[in-house]
Amino acid sequence: MAFRVEHCKKAMEFFIKFNTGSKAYLEYAELPNRVLDFQHTVTPEDQQGKGVAKILVKEGLKYAADNKYLVQPTCWYVAKYLDGSSATEEEKQLDIRHKL
Repeated sequence: MAFRVEHCKKAMEFFIKFNTGSKAYLEYAELPNRVLDFQHTVTPEDQQGKGVAKILVKEGLKYAADNKYLVQPTCWYVAKYLDGSSATEEEKQLDIRHKL
C-alpha cells in the first residue's frame, strides 16, 4: 500500500492521513544554523507495523537534504532509524550527532 506524505510547514510536520480519519505524523522544529529537530513521531494504533513511521522519517530526511539542513534526532525512533542499517549513508550524513 502506498502512503502519500504531506508536509505542512506552518504546523512543522510531515503527515499521512488515513481513510479512517486518523493521521500519522513527524513533528519538527527549526533550530539555528539550518538544523531541523525531529522531535516526535506518532503512528495510530491501527497503522502500526506497516512501516508508516519509517516513510515519514525518510520523507523528512529527504526534505532536510534537499534544503541543506542537518537533523537533530530528538525522537527515539528517528535516532534508531539513523543508527540502523536501513538508513543510507546520505541520510546518516544529515545527523548532527556525527558533526559534533
